[in-house]
Amino acid sequence: MRYGLLFCCLLLTLPGWGQIQRSCRYGVLPTENITTIEANPALTVTDDSGGISTSSLTFKTYRVIDANLNWGVEVPLSRYESPEKSVSGLGDALFNVTWMRPESQNRLSYGAKLEFFVPTATDKRLGSGALQASPSVFAVWRLDSGVYIAGGYKQYTSVLKDGAREYINYGRFRLNISYLSPDKWWVQTNWYYYQDYYNDGKMEFIPELEWGTLVNEGTAFYINGSTHASGNWHSKDWSLGVGFKLLYL
Repeated sequence: MRYGLLFCCLLLTLPGWGQIQRSCRYGVLPTENITTIEANPALTVTDDSGGISTSSLTFKTYRVIDANLNWGVEVPLSRYESPEKSVSGLGDALFNVTWMRPESQNRLSYGAKLEFFVPTATDKRLGSGALQASPSVFAVWRLDSGVYIAGGYKQYTSVLKDGAREYINYGRFRLNISYLSPDKWWVQTNWYYYQDYYNDGKMEFIPELEWGTLVNEGTAFYINGSTHASGNWHSKDWSLGVGFKLLYL
């Protein structure tokens, strides 16, 4: 079921339709302020040997407010699978607003984002059971070679939660190194370090690799994968996702 979902969604991304624009941007860097619509099927294997996984199809839209602001909504449809029970339904929705300063003459761009995870999941296995506030800050530095180096920090905190669920209080440090080719493709690495402040000493390191291309100047396709590399916090064994994104709508 989970591999079939990924395969079907991958086929849906093949048509090269989208709007053609004069300027060529990728919608990859956190300081690119572009109106987009995106479909992102993904598979996260929590315990490969135990047969526990979650597959999802997330619909995303980000809308430009002005040169420095945008807002976004993400809605996931999810399926949890295990030998004991499998359920399908709606996951937790995400709402956010982002402020940014695009690149200036010194090649530095930066910004901040405020996200809210809303407990809309139709089953406890598909969501956190908590309303979360998640502020973050980020900065991007451009090199002449087409390489971009980005860093950021995001905080996850429960505002309201189900009494049976554990309190959420952890941070995520992210280092991103991206190469944006003039031939309309990109490759990027993300290095995620998670630190749980509620459970002292609980941490996880997750590396991620992504490759993507512009089908045309208004349509992008990408594929990425990540894995648990180290740490006593084991959120997953590995994950794989693909995405289809329409730009400049």
